[in-house]
Amino acid sequence: MPVGLLQRSGVPLYRQLMDVLGEAIGDDVLPIGSALPTEAQLAERFGVSRITVREALQRLENEGVIRKQKAKNAVIVAKPSADASSWEINSIDDIIAAASGAELDIKSYRLETAPEIAPVLGLPPGEPMHCLRSILRKSGEAYAVSTIFFAPAVGSRLARHHFDDVIVFRVMQRELGIELGDVRMTVGGELANANLARQLGCAEGAPLLRTRLVYRTTDNQPVEVALTEYPADRFSLSYRLTLRRQR
Repeated sequence: MPVGLLQRSGVPLYRQLMDVLGEAIGDDVLPIGSALPTEAQLAERFGVSRITVREALQRLENEGVIRKQKAKNAVIVAKPSADASSWEINSIDDIIAAASGAELDIKSYRLETAPEIAPVLGLPPGEPMHCLRSILRKSGEAYAVSTIFFAPAVGSRLARHHFDDVIVFRVMQRELGIELGDVRMTVGGELANANLARQLGCAEGAPLLRTRLVYRTTDNQPVEVALTEYPADRFSLSYRLTLRRQR
């Protein structure tokens, strides 16, 4: 089994640990039917906290790779799925992990109107907003189209050269000192128009997965609305729901 400290990069540590364990399981270094080391052993081996280990193991269990057992070591029950385009989104860290290894290919940063977005930012429907349009690429290949609208107090203080990070809300934090307090995601679907089809390399009319994220500050002020389109045949999202016991 691999040994070594994980890198403190932009990818969450639990995700790095998942990748290391998943690779070992996929390569039969850790074969199906065998038991994983204890949480304490994994934490010591990889130089992370037990909280990080628990999160990684919980997500591997959610994906059907391991089965946790009370008072016993987790057991490997399956190899990780070969579909690397499916991810679980439950936190900001997951959003960062989903964009790991991506590059932001900026197409424009200018004032635009979007009557359906302006009210979300507390503006009249016809009010112009600063809009960042870009294509997200991995290994040079387009995998998503991103359109981000900013509240006037934010967009007017940013310029195109500021967007050197694929995680755009980190640019707001770095350049403007904005602290996020809440992020809400809405997931939907649409059909690719000619422009989206050209940018994503898919057929016109192909189904797309569309996410809308609304970012708010700690005092509940909306500062950013991010729209992202993905080819639906290449990407999927999953969520973990926690059930509360009825009293």
